[in-house]
Amino acid sequence: MKKMLIILLLIIFLTFYGCTANEKVILKGSYQSEVKESDNVVLLSFQEDDSSFVEYIDNREVDKGTYEKIKDNIYKIKSDKQDFEITLDKNNSFEIIIKKLNDGNPIRIENVGDIPVSFTAEFNDTNQYKTLLDSD
Repeated sequence: MKKMLIILLLIIFLTFYGCTANEKVILKGSYQSEVKESDNVVLLSFQEDDSSFVEYIDNREVDKGTYEKIKDNIYKIKSDKQDFEITLDKNNSFEIIIKKLNDGNPIRIENVGDIPVSFTAEFNDTNQYKTLLDSD
């Protein structure tokens, strides 16, 4: 009887472990950089229903476009200003490089929620922030 109980508990444990080990992260919601990595805060908001995204730097909308899943955890981001790929890690985070921010070093972007955020405030210096994405 004791052996049966141990075997049953082992089967339950392995079943739960197997289910959680295969859990995949999905690109959706809001992702934000940490302030300490750069003087600017980068936020990307992904709308899962129409595969669109909006990119903000310091709450200013600097870019928008679409994204598509290439394969597990890898997504292609496309807009008029930039095309790049991101790879989600197991913590639902990724890195991007914006040459004019953080001395061109990767900026870690972490998921802050499953709901996409948007900012409706208008700033006089938005065009200045948009130039941060220029490749020159």
